[in-house]
Amino acid sequence: MNQQVVDIGKEVTKGGFFGFTCIWNLVSNAISIAYILAAIVFFIFLVLGGMEWLTSSGDKGRVEIAQKRISNALIGLTIIAASYAVFTLVLYFFGIDLSALCTDNPLGS
Repeated sequence: MNQQVVDIGKEVTKGGFFGFTCIWNLVSNAISIAYILAAIVFFIFLVLGGMEWLTSSGDKGRVEIAQKRISNALIGLTIIAASYAVFTLVLYFFGIDLSALCTDNPLGS
């Protein structure tokens, strides 16, 4: 029986910082995850507002609360979309390529 010894410390640090070899890759992925989470939260608030509206039984107070929740969800989505557009435009206008900022990646991809 042949047993192989694996250096766990070497395997853990092989990919760099949390599996990323460049801090900019980590930042870019964190921003992407934040946008995905914001979209999920938007969807949840939209569904909750719709469910509140459906279960309001015509009560004006509950309908207004549901409308406010739906409006706030749409406003939040608009803010997230605008922040993504501004982030993308800033990167484009200043010619910033996040993947090219990593020195260990000569091709920038």
